Amino acid sequence: MTATTLPFHLVNAFVVNSNPHSGNQAAVVIFPDASDARVKDDKWLTAVARDFNFSETAYLVPISQLEDGEGEWGLRWFTPEVEVTLCGHATLASAQVLFSLHPALQSIKFQTRFSGQLIASRIEDKVEITLPTLDTKTLSQESFGSINHDVEIEKLRKAFNMTDQDDGILGIFEMDFGGNRCLIVQMNGNVDVAAIKVNTKALLEVTGCAVVTQVDQAQSLQTKQLHVNSRVFGPALGIDEDPVTGSSHAHLTGYYFLSAATKYIPEELLQSVKTPSEITLVGHQRSSRGGELICRLDQNHHTYVKIVGKAHEFGKGSLHA
Repeated sequence: MTATTLPFHLVNAFVVNSNPHSGNQAAVVIFPDASDARVKDDKWLTAVARDFNFSETAYLVPISQLEDGEGEWGLRWFTPEVEVTLCGHATLASAQVLFSLHPALQSIKFQTRFSGQLIASRIEDKVEITLPTLDTKTLSQESFGSINHDVEIEKLRKAFNMTDQDDGILGIFEMDFGGNRCLIVQMNGNVDVAAIKVNTKALLEVTGCAVVTQVDQAQSLQTKQLHVNSRVFGPALGIDEDPVTGSSHAHLTGYYFLSAATKYIPEELLQSVKTPSEITLVGHQRSSRGGELICRLDQNHHTYVKIVGKAHEFGKGSLHA
């Protein structure tokens, strides 16, 4: 019996406004309902993700009928190798596709296997998604930037091809990322983050995942928003460098506004608000493709971050097997 063809959409997520071919690529595959056997066939889901060969392929299964501008879908994310617990850019891509297919749709509930319920909303020509940030225990860690990390910082300098005299790394912060130990690496503002060349083998000797970040002080003071540059390297996840990463920006928002990293926010910006959590974080991922994300802590639930981004669909078709 021939399998039902399935529609797929190819999307660039978190694009920079002036360049629809920036952002991170994702494939979005839509099942008609949960009765299709392929919905639960992890080998098939992984094989198709490998065929697309994007950092993520998202699979959608409708749960409830569209009603009063709201809809509900099941959502899973696969790299070409494994299923992942959370993916921001493929969530944004999925929402963009559904909003395009259903003009009356305004809000989506995504039910996920590992990250609970995620919400997506239509915001004019953009999409807002809600992602979890770092947990309280991680945010309160006392080892942030301590001398206990001197050995790891030295190894990171070598992995990033910095000289021994370079003071570019201000500190490191530990977190879980996709089930792996990951380091947030705080860079001095004088480091050209976009120019960093990583020795993947040397990085793996320290960590399987690193989120490099720095504050753009001048732009932050000019706009009264926290402008943050970043790059994400995840060789342990099968991704040497991720072009644009929604989940890392959810983590960075909690990191900058809820942990000791508030010390990197310009004092003038802190004085303009009652609490750092009121500040908007503008994320600039400085990969070769580049991306932009607007992030704010959910004021009702500081365990979640609302991220707004733009997406561009550049292709679509059908799967035949």
